[in-house]
Amino acid sequence: MIRSNKLQTLSDQKILKRYRDKPQGEELHFLTIEIEIRGLQAQAEQSLKKAKKASRRSPLYYLFYLFLFGMFLVRFGSGLF
Repeated sequence: MIRSNKLQTLSDQKILKRYRDKPQGEELHFLTIEIEIRGLQAQAEQSLKKAKKASRRSPLYYLFYLFLFGMFLVRFGSGLF
């Protein structure tokens, strides 16, 4: 297996952070190899789960757009009913 010299010098935490950022192509390939060699598979899966949980939107986001939709209906909905 060919390893990346750049990734070999990084700490485990930096490797996991780069993996969490959803790399593509060659970087993903070399990160996967580095994670396997260092035995960080379980930690990588946990960091991906945390990243997914953090990316969810707040309920206020949806309430704001519901409010905008309501204003739209008030303004332009009189002809619809």
